[in-house]
Amino acid sequence: MSAQAQSSVLRELQKAHGKILDVSRYIIPRDDLAIAYATVNSTDQKGVAIARGTSVGFGVDEPLVRTLLTVRRFDQSVRSAACIRYEDDILQTTKETLQDVEEYDPEKYPVGISTMDWGIASICRKGVPLAIACAESSRGPGRIYLLGTTPDEVANRILIISQRLTYIDI
Repeated sequence: MSAQAQSSVLRELQKAHGKILDVSRYIIPRDDLAIAYATVNSTDQKGVAIARGTSVGFGVDEPLVRTLLTVRRFDQSVRSAACIRYEDDILQTTKETLQDVEEYDPEKYPVGISTMDWGIASICRKGVPLAIACAESSRGPGRIYLLGTTPDEVANRILIISQRLTYIDI
């Protein structure tokens, strides 16, 4: 991967991350809001950059990066992902906004396989949706993964969902 490709990914990622810094705290997961962006030919975590808080960089091993890499096995055009908190009202607003949201039950995973990898892959075999939801379970907190071709596209979806939730609360 060239330095120019890395620089371009980081620049686009930082720009998109800057757009979502002021979203409603309600949709932000406990471990903070993160957004990931993969280089065109990425096949492992070294080719995926992630922005979380004030940190931006390549090669981080975390669920968001693994989710994006699993999705890319089914659709290489999906290069960006973010994760928002799972709550019933957030999920409902996400479904109303994006229309293309799939869910999996983490309690039904086969033994010996990563729950997340199994859940993401089982959904993506039928086609990659705009969002994938996973309810809270004994294996971890609930998450809604938003997917897109660019971090700007994903950031815009976060902003729209956040604004619609705020509007509903008024």
